[in-house]
This record gives sequence, structure tokens and C-alpha cells, in this order.
Amino acid sequence: AARYDYAWCYGMYFLLPLGRAEEAIAEMQRALERDPLDPFYNSLLGYLLHAARQFEPAIVQLQQAIALDPTFFFSSWLLSGSYVLSGRLDEAVVAAEKANELSGGNAMTMGVLGWVYGRSGRTAEARHLLEELTARRRLTYVPASALSYVHRGLGELDEGLEWIARGIEERD
Repeated sequence: AARYDYAWCYGMYFLLPLGRAEEAIAEMQRALERDPLDPFYNSLLGYLLHAARQFEPAIVQLQQAIALDPTFFFSSWLLSGSYVLSGRLDEAVVAAEKANELSGGNAMTMGVLGWVYGRSGRTAEARHLLEELTARRRLTYVPASALSYVHRGLGELDEGLEWIARGIEERD
């Protein structure tokens, strides 16, 4: 656990912001040598590859994480983003829908699903999720970033930035 936490925290919060993505990836790969069957850390390696804009290797890594545990929504959630940014929108929709289903409709998976729908031209579905998140927010905590995702997917960048600013105020 200490090796994983070191790899993740050091990689994500120190190396990546300094533009040292390859070192962050190498740290996570070293951690995975100790337990290659952990779906969470396999997903985190996929995320680091994604953050380094290595979308195809990220997709392969995240598919491997899903093979380790097909019920772990986090892997499908991350996979949807790599699919979008590599132009594989139909596959992104499938992955985002699966993540949302597996998470039980978690606000963040709904937000990413809305982003994917928007990017895929499925604006009615994206708007429906935006309405659902907005209504849910009146009753319980919904991170502002979830709404930002949907607006950005719809190409509404000003609204997306407004939700990011609100998220900063709310410490989202």
C-alpha cells in the first residue's frame, strides 16, 4: 500500500504538474510489479497515461483493469475520457453508460456521461442529465464539476467555467 500511495501521490501531485509524466508512469508501473492484479492501481496507471496524452496506451491499460474487475466503475469512467479524446465516440458512450450504471448514477459519472453525450452530438440526452443533476443538487450534494462536465460537452464553455468557479468556492 505504501508503494502504491507513494507512486500515486508523488506521480499525480508532484511529477505530473512539473511535466514529468514519464516519471509518474514509471513509479506506478513499479508499484504494479508488486501486485499486478489490483484493478484500482491498474486504473490509476491508465489515468496517468491519459494525463500524459498517451490515449491508446491508456485505453489498453484501462481495458486490462476492466478485465480484472468488470464491476469496478472507476475503470470504465476513466476509459470513456480516453475514448473521447482519441475520437472513438461510440465506444466512449458505451464506457460512460457502463460506468454510470455500475456506479448507481453517481453524480460524477452522470456528469462525464453528459460530457460524452454532448461531444457525441447527443444533446437531448446531455441536457436531460444536466436537468437531472440540477434537480438533484437542490436536494443533496452534487459537485459543481459534474455540471461543468456536461456544459463543456455541450460546447457551453462559459457555463462550464462558471461551474468550475462555483466548485472552487464550494471546495469541490
